[in-house]
Amino acid sequence: MSTLHVNKLKAAVGTTVNIESGHTLHQPGSIIQIVRTTPATTSSVTLSSSPPNMVEFTSAVRTTITPKFATSLLRLNFCSLMSGQNNSAIMSFKFYDQTNNSNVGFSTLGTGSGRTFCNASYRNKDYDANDRVHLNMTAYQAASNTNARTYSIYGMIESGQTIYMNMTTTDNNGCSYAPPVFTIEEIAQ
Repeated sequence: MSTLHVNKLKAAVGTTVNIESGHTLHQPGSIIQIVRTTPATTSSVTLSSSPPNMVEFTSAVRTTITPKFATSLLRLNFCSLMSGQNNSAIMSFKFYDQTNNSNVGFSTLGTGSGRTFCNASYRNKDYDANDRVHLNMTAYQAASNTNARTYSIYGMIESGQTIYMNMTTTDNNGCSYAPPVFTIEEIAQ
């Protein structure tokens, strides 16, 4: 292995510097790849699950990535409109590694705690069942290997009520629909 020291790279012809096919430029902190899932359906996705049981919202948001490097860091981000039906229950959400049956970003609180692990949580009670928030949830996980893995979104609501993901209950021009987006970025380390 050798080290090339240069102050500037310049294309011999034109303005593009190409990297030979099959080769990569490795710069710590740079994004190596991005995968994204946005379901094509506009149907309402609901969830009813009481603590500590978290269940998968829908398999339509499952996202698969095959890391290019075992040393990479994976950044998972999920954003979606969430409607809590104007109840005062606490809602919790997490990323779940379907392939390895494990939570993402998991840590323990120690003994004696009855708290349920999550990556994001909120409580929403405003005016009526059409109140909503925009959930934006992020977590990090070491790639550890280059095996493909699939992640999904799980959730629960404190009192077993119904949560709507991606829309509210009323179907009119005053209410809105926002498709959920699940993105996974592989970041060079």
